[in-house]
Amino acid sequence: MTPIATGATARDRAMAVVETDRAIRAAIAAVPVAPKALGNGAHEATQRTRQRRLANDYGSADNVVHMDARQLRISARDRDRNHDVSRNALNVLVQNTVGSGIDVMPAPRRSGEQVDVAIAQTLRDLWDEWWDRPEVTWQHDFGKCQQLLARSMYRDGESFFQALVGPVNFLDHGTKVPLSIEMFESDLIPLDYEDPKRNISQGIETNAWKRRLAYWVYKQHPGDARSYNIELKRVPADQIYQVALLDRIHQTRGLSIFASVMNRLIDIQDYEDSERIAAKVAASLCAQIIKGDPAQYGEAMNNAANAAASLDSLANAYRSLRMVPGMIGDDLIPGERVEVIDSNRPNPNAAAFVDAQLRRAAGGFGTSFSSLSMNYNGTYSAQRQELIEKWGAYAMLGEQFIARVMRPVWSQFVYAATLSGALKVPRGWSMRELSAAVYVRPQMPWIDPLKEALARAELEDRGWQAPQQSILQTGNDPEDVQRLREDWAARTANTPAPVTAPQDPNTFNGRRAALRAHALQDKSE
Repeated sequence: MTPIATGATARDRAMAVVETDRAIRAAIAAVPVAPKALGNGAHEATQRTRQRRLANDYGSADNVVHMDARQLRISARDRDRNHDVSRNALNVLVQNTVGSGIDVMPAPRRSGEQVDVAIAQTLRDLWDEWWDRPEVTWQHDFGKCQQLLARSMYRDGESFFQALVGPVNFLDHGTKVPLSIEMFESDLIPLDYEDPKRNISQGIETNAWKRRLAYWVYKQHPGDARSYNIELKRVPADQIYQVALLDRIHQTRGLSIFASVMNRLIDIQDYEDSERIAAKVAASLCAQIIKGDPAQYGEAMNNAANAAASLDSLANAYRSLRMVPGMIGDDLIPGERVEVIDSNRPNPNAAAFVDAQLRRAAGGFGTSFSSLSMNYNGTYSAQRQELIEKWGAYAMLGEQFIARVMRPVWSQFVYAATLSGALKVPRGWSMRELSAAVYVRPQMPWIDPLKEALARAELEDRGWQAPQQSILQTGNDPEDVQRLREDWAARTANTPAPVTAPQDPNTFNGRRAALRAHALQDKSE
């Protein structure tokens, strides 16, 4: 056999083996492989029993949102309208995360240098003017805008706003800085708008890395009675900002904070309604007349006398008895007695049961039990521990709000102020340096003002905290405090100071030492 023939034969054999291997692999791949049955794992938590069911897998975060977000949003809005506990939960969240409005303290400075006081004061003056008319309708100041955005985020799962900078058709900004925001609810970005060819999912267009490119927004609210021609428009992603509650990676749209507590809230309301109705029924005192031997009313009457007596008894049986305060029942027929029907209401255990349910609901909301239930019983130590633990949750939500709302708005504000010429900036400044600022969130309230003040004063004395930080923690602006103190000092410059002895307890150090000793006393609570 020639070498050529031998090589050709080897090649044909190799190709046959490859083709056979491919066919075998294709046949194996075509056979459906049954998924591993759930409930047969090594951990008891993964085993299904008669008393325990296993959780279902509903796929990706976006798939869960697609199934449930709209109904959760509708139910949460119903709770907000009709349930006092739910409304109070939203009030507590808004109050402790944005309060009357997160303020901005401008702190523009170049790297390695001090804050430029002149630029900071100019930005502050422009910000104070813009605060009163920040949005397109001129209905709300910026504090109210923050409250609406935060409340919509907690209740609906998300909220949106658009930043409009510079000249815009038919829009009057109304302030020196040409910036306005337009807020809108999540309904205006449809959850069911999908176009896989253009990478549009749940109304949001993204690239291959899930980075947002644009939002598809209704021109009118789909729930408005005047909406007769609903159209979508494409808005670039750099103009629209989303504030959402996101719990999973790659989650596109937010879910309501009511998701895990909705059933409990409905049960609480149903239970309270039932107890309230039972108490109202119990308030209407009801009594029944217990008669004598029942056999007396079933005997046959054989003569006229007995028949007449029966008629008299029948007439007395339907007599009208009226109960009035201080009455004495002296008109009962022999053999009768009065018995009051007791409904056992109001239920003395109802309050304890509702408090237990609210304690668990508070964990789902991320609020403190005391704030949710309006029950402030407890010692100073217990209340402060609860406040400290829950304030961490408020701080997380507040910082998220700052990142998604305050920083973008402030950056756009500084940009618009520079672009319009309202802010004169020296050469060499970057927008990042100009936008440096301190964001003042609601601060943790004081339970015992004396102890709190002494603790912060001690931190300042030891150099662990700056006076500005202490002032911010009281909810005041350090610059305003300094200005007011200077004004007061100027007014009282000619007022002679009181003369006190060195050891006088009325001196500053004497009073402070006495207050510290009083606060640190070991008192039983």
